[in-house]
Amino acid sequence: MNRTFNRYFGLMLLVVVAAELVLAQQPPIKIGELNVLSGSFAAYGKSGRQGAQLAIDEINASGGLLGRKLELIQVDDQAKPDVGVQEAKRLILDEKVNFLVGIDSSSVALAVAPLTNEYKTPLVVMHGATPALTEQCNPYVFRTSNNARMDANAAADLAAKLPYKRWANIGPDYEYGHSSWNDFIARLKEKRPDVEVVGEQWPKGGESNYTPYITALVQQRPEAVFSALWAGDLVTFVRQSNAFGFFKQIKLFVDPIGAALESIGPLGKEAPLGELFSTRYWFLQSQSPTNKKFVDAYHSKWGEWPSYNAEEHYAGVQMLAAAVRKANSLDADAIKKAFEADAGLTYEAPEGKKWMRPADHQVFEALVWGYTTPSNDYPFVVLKDITMIPESDTVYPTKCK
Repeated sequence: MNRTFNRYFGLMLLVVVAAELVLAQQPPIKIGELNVLSGSFAAYGKSGRQGAQLAIDEINASGGLLGRKLELIQVDDQAKPDVGVQEAKRLILDEKVNFLVGIDSSSVALAVAPLTNEYKTPLVVMHGATPALTEQCNPYVFRTSNNARMDANAAADLAAKLPYKRWANIGPDYEYGHSSWNDFIARLKEKRPDVEVVGEQWPKGGESNYTPYITALVQQRPEAVFSALWAGDLVTFVRQSNAFGFFKQIKLFVDPIGAALESIGPLGKEAPLGELFSTRYWFLQSQSPTNKKFVDAYHSKWGEWPSYNAEEHYAGVQMLAAAVRKANSLDADAIKKAFEADAGLTYEAPEGKKWMRPADHQVFEALVWGYTTPSNDYPFVVLKDITMIPESDTVYPTKCK
């Protein structure tokens, strides 16, 4: 009996070793990741890489894709469109990547997208959130995270149920900030015609002095403020606002990605309390086995809790891998068909189901919103009174055929 077992075990070991040797001999499938690795948004590049690398490690440990290992090459696009285009071309032409992924800045995503047609290299956007990206109907561009319109619409639906009429905005003066505010206030006015806009403030990205903007907001006396500030910009704004007692002078502050760990982590006890925040994934939102496994694996590997950007990059790589398996090919047209097949590719991510609409390659998913509250378990605020916006409520008409 023991001899039989030993022979069987030895044979299986040889099979595993042989498979690993074959995998090692094949050239890797290269994934070029563009993120912001410098400046006030640098924390997003770090969390994005960590999420993507965790997915790649898991895929490689299970045998890779098409008998080949995955390799991640990350570059800094500096949140600048011209740099993003330059780096994307270098990844395609010099590094010979098979796919482009990531991209934190909406402006960079819009600038890089046309390269996918020129070089027939699929781009999977996991963060940049402008609705305009998927409204271009580009055959080789896929977004595996929700976009700013979905966030803004959900925020407006929640705000419409509250008694506040006087609203103001403070948002970054570029595509993401403007599209977020425009979608939010348009939806809110549809549901509440009595709403009044008392002011709009548009600081540049990376602003170091918010005093003029805070002063203007205080003078405009809004009841509630909508903001699409994020990352280091939100951290700086909150710290300077606290010095003015700003959050005590308004009834509510609403931010679609205010609960990102890249923001509330550095703020710690400085974060405002009782404000309506969202984040595209909240690591405490679900006790599902899929989420628990991801959270535990991420925390074990990186020594920190996964932010929404970490989870979106993890899920984006896994969705891309699912499309490659389905296509059984790295060809751009085959990948496109795989994402679009069977009424759109679906994937059970740690945050829940992601469904990619075939017409425009936009993912739709449930959204999490809640109010900030202190925590005894974590060194940052957490969300309470959580509202989950179902996937069905996030879908809007497509412009693509």
